[in-house]
Amino acid sequence: MSAPVWRLTVHRRSFATTATPSTTGVAELTDARSRRIEYGANGPAVCTFTVDGRSPAAGELVELQTEVMCWRDGRLMFRGVVAQSEDTLSEQSHSVNFTCHDYLAALTRRYLTGNADLVYTQREQDDLVADLVDRANRITSTAGTSFYPGSQLPLTVALVNPDGTARAGKSGQLRDRTYPGGTSIGQAITDLGACINGYDTDVQPAADTAGTDRLRVWYPSRGTARTTVALTYGAAGAGGINSLTRSVNSATYANYVRVIGNSGGAEGAPQLTADRWTADANDVGRVPVGLWQESDNESDVSVAATLGQKADGYLTTAGVLVPSYTLALTPGWYEPDTLGIGDTVPLVIESGRLHVNTTIRVLGISYALPDDLEAGEDVEVTVGRPALTLTALFRPLKRDIDALARR
Repeated sequence: MSAPVWRLTVHRRSFATTATPSTTGVAELTDARSRRIEYGANGPAVCTFTVDGRSPAAGELVELQTEVMCWRDGRLMFRGVVAQSEDTLSEQSHSVNFTCHDYLAALTRRYLTGNADLVYTQREQDDLVADLVDRANRITSTAGTSFYPGSQLPLTVALVNPDGTARAGKSGQLRDRTYPGGTSIGQAITDLGACINGYDTDVQPAADTAGTDRLRVWYPSRGTARTTVALTYGAAGAGGINSLTRSVNSATYANYVRVIGNSGGAEGAPQLTADRWTADANDVGRVPVGLWQESDNESDVSVAATLGQKADGYLTTAGVLVPSYTLALTPGWYEPDTLGIGDTVPLVIESGRLHVNTTIRVLGISYALPDDLEAGEDVEVTVGRPALTLTALFRPLKRDIDALARR
């Protein structure tokens, strides 16, 4: 099997929904090096690369005004805005590091601007997502000044099944939500899915066929059980894994969760809360782990039953101490249709103290692309529980600060 060929192309941003790569393309990044693309569950995709600052292609890369598209054997794998750059100059060289984010990241930079709360009552969650995306595309100032077409994002909502096929109907899940002005629309969509009977989201780059990308809403979750693929390492025989790291972090585990909602802001009103726990929290004779508590702030929730769903969703994820693995795959083993984010796959590891034989979920995939454009790729897959990132640490803190600002 020949190694896949990757191409990176530069395109000017267009705010017309009919724009396609053939009409917006301006250059190909043939001299890009240190190219890397990262995908994560329910998070934006990111592409980073370095170019010679004196090259003609570098002059075509303009922050916020251009996009980069990444192609694998002619298949569009990534589309993102040039969002960050760093020039490093010396007597001998001029290099530029660029970072591009997909339009899921751009959606988090759309905020509700109304002074009055945006209230949804018994709204189908799929309809709620569609309405929020429509608002993101047609932002107005608090006084009503329109920013269209500048606010337009090349996104269309697509309802999909766990295997990615189109859903025949909506989820049937009704939600109550209250969003004050200043709420990030992208974060609201992500948080809405993180409860019992919620959904997963991602952006599928589809500009090559439709002119717009697809914000996919996967219900009830993303991914299928892969029964014909197994990842093995060690005495069990190599099967797709070249090397790996395994990590266990108690910061991602909780067997008691307390979630604080919005009680309405009345002075002296008691907190609106919901708490949930597992049997492990106090069953030290059977599982001697003891009590591990976690608290979260969901200031957009003002209905007790909804707050309970948020607590249930949190506990479903945090209530099991799950190791995370970063698996460097054997060169040539991986194909995009072999394994995708959200899929579950058997994992077998035999080495020293590790005797692993389990089923694990794919949470992230990254491609490190050699400088030789035709040398293939190095693929890493993250399975298990995602690492606690700095962004994840700051997100609850920001919610707490926002809640204080509204009191």
